[in-house]
Amino acid sequence: MDTRFIVGVVSIAIMGCAMAPKPNKPDRNFNATNLTVDLTSNARQVLDSIPTESAMDRFEMIDPQGRIISYIAFTDTDTGGLVFVDQKLHGTLSHHDAHAFYSCRGYATAAPNHWAQEAADWAASLLANSTPATEVKLEFSGKSTAQSIKEVAESPLLKKLKSLFGLGSNPFGILNSLNTTRSDLEGRDQFDKAQKGLSLISLGMSETRLAEVMKPESVSFLSGGMVMAYPSHLVEYYVTDGVIKVIQQPSFYFLSRTNTALFYAPDIQWSLCTPLHWKEALPDPRLLARNGRTYSDPGR
Repeated sequence: MDTRFIVGVVSIAIMGCAMAPKPNKPDRNFNATNLTVDLTSNARQVLDSIPTESAMDRFEMIDPQGRIISYIAFTDTDTGGLVFVDQKLHGTLSHHDAHAFYSCRGYATAAPNHWAQEAADWAASLLANSTPATEVKLEFSGKSTAQSIKEVAESPLLKKLKSLFGLGSNPFGILNSLNTTRSDLEGRDQFDKAQKGLSLISLGMSETRLAEVMKPESVSFLSGGMVMAYPSHLVEYYVTDGVIKVIQQPSFYFLSRTNTALFYAPDIQWSLCTPLHWKEALPDPRLLARNGRTYSDPGR
């Protein structure tokens, strides 16, 4: 497997069941209102424990050094994002930086490249711009925002796909309400079958194997690869040389072509949305305040 850059979604739907909690650690669930993350925490457990309305963006990748880099951005809490290295807490991002990282990767995907084409550079910059941390306390408000994965799942833009696949409001499990009509039951069965098949797809597998599970709902051909998108399942796959190299949640390809407003941020300098300069693209709120202006966090 080519491990120069491998990105994966860290979710119960794609990665399967999380590792069992360590002894003396409380059970974690999607209804958690607070969570303490420290050096004994496991990244997969943490990502699996985040309420769906609080998750904005997530991925996992193997960098050129062979380390597993995990990341999740929040729509609420005082922390904008968490970064893990080899499953252990590495650092945090402010909401300002998390939104810059999110918006710039969305812009790169709409450009019309895909941010995963430069995933190694994006991840290296993410590590360089994170603030080291040994313990982080997260308090969730329970309020959804436009950019949360849950709100994306409930977007009217997915109505047609929902009618075909019976998409529920929870991207990590299938919480569909069965209807009485035969067509609705068949739609759910189709969605369940595809979801189970996609949960077995992993990085390094072939494009053919993925297509056997379910043909893509949308395809974009890029220089050196293509994106096979499954917006009804809130996931996309970046394929090069017939091999899956990237799994991203939510589907940036789909959002960049149907609702680019989700990536918008006030006064952002889009020309700086590169792996090296994304943090500089969004004005520092302290500088705006000095000039008598305010920065409105688009996710809060």
